[in-house]
Amino acid sequence: MKHVSTINGQNRTFFTNKDDFHATIPLVLLHGFCEDASLWEPVLPLLSDGPVLRIDLPGFGGSDLPPAPGMEVYADAVCAILHELGITRCVLAGHSMGGYVALAFARAYPERLAGYTLVHSHPYPDTPERIENRRRGIEMLQAGKKDLYVAQLFPGLFAPAFAQTRPEVVDALVQTGQTQPTEGIIAALQGMIDRQNHLDTLRDSTCPVQFILGELDAIVPLEDALAAATIPSTVDIRVLSGVGHMGIWEAPQHTASALRDFWKFCAQQPVPEHSNKTQTAA
Repeated sequence: MKHVSTINGQNRTFFTNKDDFHATIPLVLLHGFCEDASLWEPVLPLLSDGPVLRIDLPGFGGSDLPPAPGMEVYADAVCAILHELGITRCVLAGHSMGGYVALAFARAYPERLAGYTLVHSHPYPDTPERIENRRRGIEMLQAGKKDLYVAQLFPGLFAPAFAQTRPEVVDALVQTGQTQPTEGIIAALQGMIDRQNHLDTLRDSTCPVQFILGELDAIVPLEDALAAATIPSTVDIRVLSGVGHMGIWEAPQHTASALRDFWKFCAQQPVPEHSNKTQTAA
């Protein structure tokens, strides 16, 4: 079910599979860069046992542009939607850039989390090379070359064998990416350039953390992600064999199984003391 709510004067779009979010802890899914909530469609049939909420982050899908760039701005938008729906705690899963948002959320609103999953994501800030690439991307977008920029973006996100045998999947994601507003893509690039180092967020997490990683991920190198995965006190690590950066499409059953197992585990954990004090987004 699609919902559009006006929060702090801005329209935010989200999708739910159930009307009741109070019976159990919901799973909240955040898409990545140049994506929207439709990213999660391959795994949705395998996550139907409980309430699932998918959010279009500001500047993507049907949501209005963010008031300013920043992963913290996205995290505030997510918290505002949870508050509107009366969701006090959830399990949050973010793909790629959505994982950066999940980390910003974990730093700002830890009492709202029963657990969180980084799906092909990591806590590190951008390297100088990555910052330069993002700035070149902003220049391309400002020059009116959005379609070319997006067309170059997605093929390298998949393991080579998958990209060769399933070009229709790559093409579909390119088409979805090309529908996103230029201003939203630019804001996301700037927000990723400016984002914080979240190693301390992982270290301070009082809830369980999950990493879903791709063996062949060219964007999030497995060795770097595994090093970060040793930091949380309670962690679940899943490495998808032969998969690149897009396990949601490359290995939907394994990805959904990992999410479902972690979601169930988190729902069974005792509520930390700080979770009795809930905050709302400004």
